[in-house]
Amino acid sequence: MALFGALSTGRSGLDTSGADLSVIGNNIANVSTIGFKGSRAEFADLLSANAGGETGKIGLGARVGAVRTLFTQGAIESTGRALDLAIQGEGFFVLREGQAKLFTRAGNFQESPTGEITDLLGHPLQGTPLNADGTNAGGVTDVVVAGLSSQAKATSRATLVANLQADAPVPSPFDEVTPDFQSAFSDQSNYFTNIQIFDSLGKSHNLTLFFSRVGANTWEVHAGVDAGETGGTPGDLQLLDLNGGTAGLAATVTFDSGGKVASTNPATISGSVTFSGAAAQPITLDLSGLTQFASPSATGFVNQDGFGAGGLTALDVDAKGILSATFDNGQTRPLFQLAIAKFTAPEGLTPIGNQLYRESISSGPPAVATAQTSGNGSVVSSSLEQSNVAIAQEFISLISAQRAFQANSRVITASDTLLNDLINIIR
Repeated sequence: MALFGALSTGRSGLDTSGADLSVIGNNIANVSTIGFKGSRAEFADLLSANAGGETGKIGLGARVGAVRTLFTQGAIESTGRALDLAIQGEGFFVLREGQAKLFTRAGNFQESPTGEITDLLGHPLQGTPLNADGTNAGGVTDVVVAGLSSQAKATSRATLVANLQADAPVPSPFDEVTPDFQSAFSDQSNYFTNIQIFDSLGKSHNLTLFFSRVGANTWEVHAGVDAGETGGTPGDLQLLDLNGGTAGLAATVTFDSGGKVASTNPATISGSVTFSGAAAQPITLDLSGLTQFASPSATGFVNQDGFGAGGLTALDVDAKGILSATFDNGQTRPLFQLAIAKFTAPEGLTPIGNQLYRESISSGPPAVATAQTSGNGSVVSSSLEQSNVAIAQEFISLISAQRAFQANSRVITASDTLLNDLINIIR
């Protein structure tokens, strides 16, 4: 009977309107949830599969056709926290659950007690390990930052930029047999300067360079360290052989009439030193920046390529998803490049709560690459993607769903009134 059909139709309308209200309520409840993607209920009409003719065209109500997740971009908010990450554009962070992979847009990660970078539920973040030069060192794996340190590097090259006074007096000949610091400082050199260097154990030492004018536009260069640091008597000067022989320890620098270095002898100035407990280390001196002008001798720039051991002080992620570590010795090293997954049909992903998704037949398999490749977006560090729920639109949808619920309830009320009239005919 048609009246009973109207009751069923009204009931289906109440069901779909109630489902719509539930979806809207869930969106509103998650308006402040990091990385949340809002949904919408989509409905389909029902027709009788058995009735024919014109009667078969009468609908039997509505049903929930789909609850579609909307993967529009949420606003990105800066937080200043290193492990807060967001994706600007397409793509998902990849997490591991056992042997399976999960996917999320929520980038509020943390470091576990074992050094893994995980989400709030402990799922490890996935990435590709990198060598120190930034090349790949393996396949996609857990991102782990435990026990990181920067190993010491012995100084192998030192650079000095300085001026040597052109009209300085010629000092006493440099004592290369039994040198000591005091006489080298006062009597045997016109100018000296220190360069801090590091041995293979990361310990710092002073390498002292002595410059002695031996004639017009010509200077001798001696280099030495405290003999007490090489196993000798503290306070004595342990000279480096800069000229390739036991007798000729000095290197010679010749200047042109414009005050610039014309030549050095040898062409490459280098020497070797072995500090106590450390490995022997050759050191090349770059003195091409020396000048000889009449102004007083002075050092303008000193640099060397060694450093001591360092502990981890900070983590940083760039736009390509490269996670780098900064150490307290001033060194920076790339560690991982975060894996970013992209789906042909992301709306087909299966939500499992906590802003996590699983792949499904409808979504297709993930294409795992990196940020800024294969159409993937950029990683924004120290930031979080907020919910993409538009609260004003949700309230408008809420009013619409409420009115639809009220209208369907009126259909049931009207059908009930008509049935009551029908029953009362026999009275």
